[in-house]
Amino acid sequence: MSVQIFVEGKIVAREDFLRVDAPSGGFPGRQEMIGRHLYLSLAGEVLGRALLDTLGLSHMLLGASSGEGFLVLLAEEARPTAEEFLRRANQGLAELSDGQLELHWAITENLGDWSVVRKRLFEEMQHNAGTRATADAFLPFPANNASPAAAYFQSLGEAAPNATALSLDLASPAHFQFAAMKAETAKTYSLGYQPDHLPWLPYLDLNSLDRRHAAALSIGVDSLDMRLRRAATVEDYLRLVHLYKNFFAGELQSLLMRLPDTGGKIAILDSGIDGFTVYGDLESLLKVALEMQRVFATMTDVALREDAGAEGKTLSAALVAGTETEALGEAKGALALAQATRRDSFYAFGRVLDWKQLLDALEIRSLCLKMVASHGAGPQFVADLSAFLREGAYQSLRRKTGRFEKPWRLYRRMNLALETDRVTKESEKTKRKLLLEIIGKNAGQARLRPAGRVGLELARVSLGKH
Repeated sequence: MSVQIFVEGKIVAREDFLRVDAPSGGFPGRQEMIGRHLYLSLAGEVLGRALLDTLGLSHMLLGASSGEGFLVLLAEEARPTAEEFLRRANQGLAELSDGQLELHWAITENLGDWSVVRKRLFEEMQHNAGTRATADAFLPFPANNASPAAAYFQSLGEAAPNATALSLDLASPAHFQFAAMKAETAKTYSLGYQPDHLPWLPYLDLNSLDRRHAAALSIGVDSLDMRLRRAATVEDYLRLVHLYKNFFAGELQSLLMRLPDTGGKIAILDSGIDGFTVYGDLESLLKVALEMQRVFATMTDVALREDAGAEGKTLSAALVAGTETEALGEAKGALALAQATRRDSFYAFGRVLDWKQLLDALEIRSLCLKMVASHGAGPQFVADLSAFLREGAYQSLRRKTGRFEKPWRLYRRMNLALETDRVTKESEKTKRKLLLEIIGKNAGQARLRPAGRVGLELARVSLGKH
């Protein structure tokens, strides 16, 4: 009986891959940005299936797949052909992306417990990732907009809204497109959520979005790799992969259909095993983020209750306001920053909060909007208050510990910023509540709360003060 081998592939992207320079802005830059996100959400799915088609094998041997990578089971005799395919795919990725994408892979025999097999795969993946670089890898790459790759990703973004199938040439598997190919070794894969289709979320055109204040939202599972490495058996590993992948694919669509005031305001850019990225109206994105965090916590409490450790059981998110090319180019990096800072966190406007603090920030925004709409405060007061939360604007008022030596001076200056023409009992009550939310309830040991900056920035965006 032939020895079986596991082949694992992982798509690794440099942070700059999702950044489009200003000269590519406008409609072409927007389509290029969409194409780059779509490519990352499909590359692992496509290459895993293309490897099996190259070998003439059934897709049932594809144990796990996502945009980030794949795991397939092969016979030992297929190793040389598989390695040649992987090298060819890696070369294609580098050519398409000016060296910003790489395919890392590991191959090992299916011998011993899964924990041992998984460890061997992990160690070989780490070894290959550190030794495959050449001297050319350290040379500077040309800007995205100066490369022919920009036209390729732009074509993906333009064709995506009407796409029903994806085609590639097995001789160049990394170069797929949403159009038919006539080459003898061409393969076509249907898009959708049937068992034999490539996973495909309904794509929404960014040009038709109904939005007033736009932002990008990227959500990811914390320490997912560690959770997967802890799987005791290959069956448990595959169960976890499909659990996360199907959760995001199904729940994201469900949220956009059932949450109020989100229809037609959010476009899905990518979705995979570890999270998703969306773009649209900021208010709608906040609703999606909070609901997704709540539903994910419920899901993991039920499905992973017997699994030890907190890895893979929490979500972190990053919200970046701005145009498509600006916000989407920064969202993934901001999410990585949030996850590196702490688990179960939310990044927005340069601050990393926990989810409870996000609720505090939304309360601050609500109070700011109430001061303007109901109590006659000028919108400029939000910018004035924001100055207190920038380092150096209030440095002279506090000691190195962060506490204020003369907290009444802070209250006095912030009260001046909140002065209105219509002083009523209700306006004074709202003002006091807003100050307490920003500073804290202990006047003698006043500190500016982390949620204050985020709440005020959200208010500025809502009031149109970008």
